[in-house]
Amino acid sequence: MAEAYSLSFHTIGADKNTEEQVDTGYQVQKTVMIICIPICALGLVGNGIVLWLLWHRIKKTKFTVYFLNMVVADLTVLLYYVTVFILFLKAVPISLLYLHIMELTHAVGFNASTYILTAITTERYLMIFFPVWYQRCRHKHLSEIMCALLWGLSCLMSLTLYFACYLKFDPSLNEGNFSCGPTKMFRVIVNLLVFLPIMVFSTVVLFVRMLRTSQDTPPAKLDITIVATVLLFVLFAASVRIIEIIAHWVPRVHIPVVFLIFHFLDAIDSSGNPFIYLIVGYTKKETEVGSPLQTFLERALLDEGDMAEGATWSPGTK
Repeated sequence: MAEAYSLSFHTIGADKNTEEQVDTGYQVQKTVMIICIPICALGLVGNGIVLWLLWHRIKKTKFTVYFLNMVVADLTVLLYYVTVFILFLKAVPISLLYLHIMELTHAVGFNASTYILTAITTERYLMIFFPVWYQRCRHKHLSEIMCALLWGLSCLMSLTLYFACYLKFDPSLNEGNFSCGPTKMFRVIVNLLVFLPIMVFSTVVLFVRMLRTSQDTPPAKLDITIVATVLLFVLFAASVRIIEIIAHWVPRVHIPVVFLIFHFLDAIDSSGNPFIYLIVGYTKKETEVGSPLQTFLERALLDEGDMAEGATWSPGTK
């Protein structure tokens, strides 16, 4: 869970720095937030459009169910950042309880996005490299079941960390909380040592397979979408967690501006996913059914079999 950096930047380190240094840091933070708010707003619009198309216009498949849940997770993260940055710039005082709820919401959305993206890459890997076993053993509603379980895991991880570390947010309480450190370490193990390696391994294997395809058989757009989405996640969102780990062992790294910049990168990741889908699915061909955005999204998120079946599918069919 985020450590409430965004709403407390103006107080962190005030007793250790000169007033001039604090003012300079505040101006840097303010500049970054002003840049970030339009990006988050654009991400909210993009994710909102993708959510509407996936919910109402595009055929429900095993992968669109995953991407639909990823969009919800990204919207949760972006709403958090927009709210946090606006409250900071307006210097609006908020209660500690509200701060806890906001941080908890961000943690749930971020964790869910990580877990669901891992599920997407893993299922695509199994589908391509173990097709017989995959077709024989896959449950009809596996996507829905996995998404429910992963959202549940995200909520459990976030709530556990919240109850283990919430004293740290309250300056009026001085009690030591020895369960916070181990809980954070457990989150690191789950997120960065279990889910992230699985995600990266599956994606690398898919990418190598894409490179080996001939010009006559270009890689599936769904594979390109998955690889690009994971690359964006690793370059931007994962950096937030890595810096948090470094700061845990090297306290000098615990600089508000640094954390703000990395949370800014996290916001870019959540904002950029819809545009990856549209860029990958872009085509100049005319379509008989559906809007261009719907067509681009279908090409990016449906595999070949789903596209073939979609020729006889109408938007009103579930």
